[in-house]
Amino acid sequence: MITEQEISIDGAVRAMKKSDIGAIVTFIGAVRADEGLTGMAVEIKDNAQAELEQLRRDAVDTFDIEAVEIIHRHGLLELGDDIVAILVGAKHRTEAFRACEYLIDLLRINETIRLKELR
Repeated sequence: MITEQEISIDGAVRAMKKSDIGAIVTFIGAVRADEGLTGMAVEIKDNAQAELEQLRRDAVDTFDIEAVEIIHRHGLLELGDDIVAILVGAKHRTEAFRACEYLIDLLRINETIRLKELR
């Protein structure tokens, strides 16, 4: 999901909880205070939502997991704002951690979402 709104981590975790999920791994990427950084502009290309959906399907097909949620902000963000949240639900933690790391790595090289530091 792509949104301009703040990410509700609690809401996303609650939505993912099911009786067949024993582990939920969460990654949150935030705008960090770096020397001279005042914020970040997140630009999203038109096909970004389809790309996120493809990443979600790839993770489900590759790992023994039950659920994936990718929430990415766009627009102007301030220091401390969440940029992205990735949640992976699985029966066991090992596959959830592996899938989450896989998704983080793919998001970093995805060309449909561009992060521009504001100084």
